[in-house]
Formats: sequence, structure tokens, C-alpha cells
Amino acid sequence: MTTIYAKTAKGQQEVEQRSAGLSLRARRLLILLDGKRARREVAALVSDSDFEQTLAQLVEQGFAQPLAPPPATLPAPPQAAEPIAPASGPVASDAPHEDPKRVEMARNFMLNSLMALYGPHEKLSLKTSIQQCRRQQELRELYEDWFRAVSATRAGKLRAEELRDKLLAVL
Repeated sequence: MTTIYAKTAKGQQEVEQRSAGLSLRARRLLILLDGKRARREVAALVSDSDFEQTLAQLVEQGFAQPLAPPPATLPAPPQAAEPIAPASGPVASDAPHEDPKRVEMARNFMLNSLMALYGPHEKLSLKTSIQQCRRQQELRELYEDWFRAVSATRAGKLRAEELRDKLLAVL
């Protein structure tokens, strides 16, 4: 799944008014985050060794955000709500008929959120564990570790509840 970033309202205001005092590097990157280009396309345009760090800074400071996948790629909502893991632990039972697309969406969401918050070189063991999951129950078992990791960053603390709700909607 390709991550696409866009400017937030705060980011758009910064582009127009230059009021936050962003570095030239951060400003250039912010301008390129148009909500259409994939992360790797923007990285190629910038050709900056600090791309991941600068992008994480923009997200953390609220100037940019990853976009959700286009609605056409989302499956229809389930007819009956599955039991969801409470914040204190994973769900004990698995759905009898899992939707592989939902498993993939949840796995990609967990990986993309960690990538946005930590970049490609941190939390590798957690990312690897998530990548290897093929069932909803396996992802649910990693939910607590994922939520702890997300909540450990400044940007993650601000969006932890929102990210949790989005994940639980597909998990």
C-alpha cells in the first residue's frame, strides 16, 4: 500500500503565510505534499538524505498528514460488528470467516502509522511481526505493542485515539 501525504489546514496556511518559520528544506517538502503523489515520488523529487526525518517533523508538528486509502479500495462495512480488543487486551475469539482484504488493510495501517511516526529504521522487530501476520487474531495480539509504540511519540500521543479508532474499524 502506498502512502500519500497532504498538507493539513495548518500546512496550507504555512505555505501561504510563512508564519511558522520552517526551514527551507521543510518548506520545500511541505509544498510538494499535494495529496496526489506517493511518498516515494516525493522522496525522489526532494532527493534529501533527511527526507524521512523532515517528513516526520511535518507530521508531528501538524503541517502534514497521511491520507486514508481511496474509498474504492475499502471493503463494505461488516453487517455485524466483530468483538474488538479493548485497550487492556486482545480479543479472545477470531471471526469464523475473515476477509483477507480487511486483514491486509489493518496490517498496512499499522505498518504505515509506525513508518510515519518512526521512519524506516526504528521499531523494526514490531514492523516485522506485523508484516508476518496473516490473520486478524495475530494482528490483535500485536495491538497493545502497536498502540504503545504509537503513543510513545509526541505526534502519536496527539493522534493515538484517532489512529486506534481507525485501526479498530477494520480489525
